[in-house]
Amino acid sequence: MDTRNQTLVNRLIGYVGVSPAVLVALVAGVLALPLLVAWQTPGLWADVPKQGLWPLAMAPAMTAFILAAHPWLQRRWQRAIDALRPLSRQPEIVDHAFMGFHAGGWVALLLGAALAVWISVSIRIAGWLFVYVLLTHVVMFGLIAISIYDGMRRARHVKRVVAAGLALDLFDRQSLTPLARYGQGASLTFIGGICLSLFFQSAITLFSVVSLVTYAILVTAALTLFFTSIWSIHTALVAAQQRELVALRLHWRRARGDLQRQLDRPMGGAEDAARLYEPAVVFGTYERLVLDASTWPFDPRIVKQVAASLAAPVLIYGIKLAAGLSG
Repeated sequence: MDTRNQTLVNRLIGYVGVSPAVLVALVAGVLALPLLVAWQTPGLWADVPKQGLWPLAMAPAMTAFILAAHPWLQRRWQRAIDALRPLSRQPEIVDHAFMGFHAGGWVALLLGAALAVWISVSIRIAGWLFVYVLLTHVVMFGLIAISIYDGMRRARHVKRVVAAGLALDLFDRQSLTPLARYGQGASLTFIGGICLSLFFQSAITLFSVVSLVTYAILVTAALTLFFTSIWSIHTALVAAQQRELVALRLHWRRARGDLQRQLDRPMGGAEDAARLYEPAVVFGTYERLVLDASTWPFDPRIVKQVAASLAAPVLIYGIKLAAGLSG
């Protein structure tokens, strides 16, 4: 696949020239160092907020998490593209460059930066520590915004490939499993970020209607992200199922009509009736198989894994809340 179709974050990781693991360690260390300084010298260089420094560590941790997740998610996307290529009636569209940093990317960055400024200003903090919080929040929310933007671009690209035509087999979902795996990976990344952010929240912060509604929306968004990434494939499978049913039912009605005409004859032969009965049964049985064929490119195991991952943030939220209230 064209390297231009890698996300902006993946290309930045490639430009650095070190392994993703080393880069994540360096970024985490650099961003955590000012917090360690503020912790070791409280009140000397910065006014530490009343809630302590722990909540401020969320931005460095989330930044490191996003950088670590991108290469893994890129590999899943590569497998999804490799699975689409042999199925496409126009393979050149599959590898068409689409991840350029256009106006939408800048809009996403600006929205992320605006959200970072709004949240940073709401934190009661001053001095150089405020500058640090502002910068780390801009980086974190910028990466989140770009990641969401890249996910939307990928979903549109899959839709464009599907619209160009796919040779789909209703009874061969295995060839489409990599696309479901990518959607699952995108959802797991989102849920992982939610779980990580919960570790840096206090029970007081979580015990509010705003927090409950916010995290409920985020969990719902993670599930929506999974289905959105494969919706176009589902639509194509439904269309393929309907086309096959139309042709099949035409043959079945013809076979059934021949059988009925033979049975209506006063002196119809039993052998002729038996011969005409077999095609009607075959077409009827095959129709049931087509109707029972799944139009989703995943198997039950993937669904169970996604459902189990959705329970993780709910469990962490409950534990944090119970521990805080009991304390």
